[in-house]
Amino acid sequence: MKLFKVFGILAVLMMTVSLTSCLKSDDSDDLEKKWEDWLKQVDTEIKASAGSYEGKLYSLSNESTDTETKLDSIAAVWKFNNDSTIDLLNVPAELLVKKIPESQKTLQEAVANAGNVNIHVKLAYNYYYCSPLVMYVYPEYVTFPVNYENETHQIKITFWNSDRATGTFAKYMMKDDTGYIHRSIVELYPESLYLDDKLQAQFTANAYLIWHGAKK
Repeated sequence: MKLFKVFGILAVLMMTVSLTSCLKSDDSDDLEKKWEDWLKQVDTEIKASAGSYEGKLYSLSNESTDTETKLDSIAAVWKFNNDSTIDLLNVPAELLVKKIPESQKTLQEAVANAGNVNIHVKLAYNYYYCSPLVMYVYPEYVTFPVNYENETHQIKITFWNSDRATGTFAKYMMKDDTGYIHRSIVELYPESLYLDDKLQAQFTANAYLIWHGAKK
């Protein structure tokens, strides 16, 4: 799992320079044709990425002392849409608040009993020349009702986005060097929890979730 974290940190830093480096690798080439070929490849991979995926959702364990290696996982499904969005489906609400402060334990239990939620993520595309499609992610907040202190309340959970966290990303690969086809990774960080629009908790930066799997 260290690989996911390392990639998340390096991916966005590299993508802004990778195209320039590749284009300059051979000054005798027709740069305009290289640019056109690059755009076609991006378009091809965007279209190819659309569809349903299944794999694992990894989250930090509450008992973990090594945040890089000790992760829990459950089966997960998600969908790349044709409108530059991703839907992360049937995500247990309790995973979004695993790193809530101990003082909010009762609220954490109420959220855990709320069931599953869907997370809608908007994308902004970028591309490593001659390598996988990489996406900036802009998750929409999720809202759902909970029974807390014998009353019904509305929970809202927000997430970091790529403007605020360079490690927040999604990636799609048509084929890697092992021959594995149509694989994707999505990484999100829950940020804050609101109860009836009042801020109750902010989560630590290492409370991340990773979806990793293949196209159905």
